[in-house]
Amino acid sequence: MTLSKLTDYFQQKHQLVDNQSYYLKLSVVMGMVLTVFVYIFDPYDNYLAIPKFEIPIKIIQLGYGINTAFVIYFLYWLLFRKFRVAHGNRPWKTYHHWLLLVAILTIAGFLGTVYHRFMMDVGEVDTNYYLFVTIPRSIIIAVPLFVITLLLDQLYTSKTSQNNIVTSLNTVVKQEKVTPLENKIILKSPIVNQCIEIIPSEIQYIKASGNYVEIYSTGHKKSKLFRAPLRFVATRLEAYDFIIKCHRQYCINIHKVATYKGNSQRLLLTFKALKEQIPVSKSYTKKILSYIQNEEN
Repeated sequence: MTLSKLTDYFQQKHQLVDNQSYYLKLSVVMGMVLTVFVYIFDPYDNYLAIPKFEIPIKIIQLGYGINTAFVIYFLYWLLFRKFRVAHGNRPWKTYHHWLLLVAILTIAGFLGTVYHRFMMDVGEVDTNYYLFVTIPRSIIIAVPLFVITLLLDQLYTSKTSQNNIVTSLNTVVKQEKVTPLENKIILKSPIVNQCIEIIPSEIQYIKASGNYVEIYSTGHKKSKLFRAPLRFVATRLEAYDFIIKCHRQYCINIHKVATYKGNSQRLLLTFKALKEQIPVSKSYTKKILSYIQNEEN
């Protein structure tokens, strides 16, 4: 799996980052995996030390897995329930997910070392031991766990999960009625409890931004941030033929195009009172030029 494919995969996963079921399963499975790993390889050298308490070493080794499961679920609760990350105006981006995985492994490794020192009598340990044994050992343990985490992510965001998301989007679309004559419509997010009111004729353009879309409208200084895929919003606006897709990240209101420059190979659009230039994909260029020319006539 190449880095670009991993990045694309995480883009799809954005819709699931605050899914409680996913993190509960991840914490349990990772706790079990680490326990088996410790049983087989004994990376903390438990059999070379003396237990401080009258507890069998197998039970002590089980504690490493419990620590890992606790860390994963605690970070989930802290980020997505306590601090409400990935809700409202705090979008969850690809690098956030990478940082979360690193944080899980780092904290779990640190607590594992603390737990080991608390449960086992390892004697006096100097600085060199920490630098050349403890830290490298934690990194070695983290590598397979990181790979396993990615595989579990991949399993959870398989085609079945993605099909469930598509089914959910289609269900929301069917439940909401759209009439072209309406001045205002309400968009309801298929992912979180969010509704926004828009006037289709006032839309200038819509931009995909991670697991959100930014809706720029006439008379509004700031865009409206709406948590949904671009394809969902485009489907809701199909009844309005002046809202056209021009790029994999953009839909535009063809009536609001102020100027354009370029040719059939590369086209850039500008809108009134907006500085950003909207690119047009090569596959959409002829279609967009045709619409613009019809508008001018």
